[in-house]
Amino acid sequence: MRLTVTFNAAGDFILPVEYNHLLQATLYHQIEQPALRSFLHEQGFELGRRKFKLFTFSRLHGRLRVDRAGQKMIFSPPVKFTVCSPISFVVQEMGNGFLKQGRVRLGDALLEVERVEVIDTVVREREILVQMLSPVVVYSTLERSAGRYTYYYSPFEPRFCELVLANLAKKYLLIFGRPGDTRDFSIAPAGVREKDFKVVKYKGTVIKGWMGTYRLRGDPQLLEVALNAGLGSKNSQGFGCCEYSRPS
Repeated sequence: MRLTVTFNAAGDFILPVEYNHLLQATLYHQIEQPALRSFLHEQGFELGRRKFKLFTFSRLHGRLRVDRAGQKMIFSPPVKFTVCSPISFVVQEMGNGFLKQGRVRLGDALLEVERVEVIDTVVREREILVQMLSPVVVYSTLERSAGRYTYYYSPFEPRFCELVLANLAKKYLLIFGRPGDTRDFSIAPAGVREKDFKVVKYKGTVIKGWMGTYRLRGDPQLLEVALNAGLGSKNSQGFGCCEYSRPS
């Protein structure tokens, strides 16, 4: 399920370049049920030793300019924001929160909620094209003599597809309670350029990911999970949100 919110403001507004944490906090703030808010924030859905929040969100989309010297992003409203989750009541709770509150504060900016739209995501094809709305992050934690380190994969490396599939399979199992059909799954760059490589700081931690367009093949229900729960890792921190473009 996909929630798209349109924000407006009296004039341009400024956010720090690294604003993922502000959007994440805003989402949690929309959830009125304390138990649900606490569960998503503190725990999430467990699978073995792994925990999944099972939601993802986009960057803000609209007209903007970047002041790199001042580490600021200057937005000209309106702007749009997308949240996706396979758990319908999570999306509905967030959507209701935006509607009831009518405005949100992001940093120093006060934004009016102009429109809220919720749609079901349905995939029937075995091959689709998706556009990233926030960078897809795929990584491994490796050992070396100096200690452990995080290696972030490029979509042009074979292991990228392998790790995306392993992550999707876990999400599918959590959502449906049974293994998904992972045969013949693939993800390949369809329109990924050097400028699509993004380095983002989230609460002081450096995270590397890729924007761009990707071709996904596989079981339609598995592809639907990718659209609803996000591709790759760190989804609830604002990574891996993608948009269904069209059947290929």
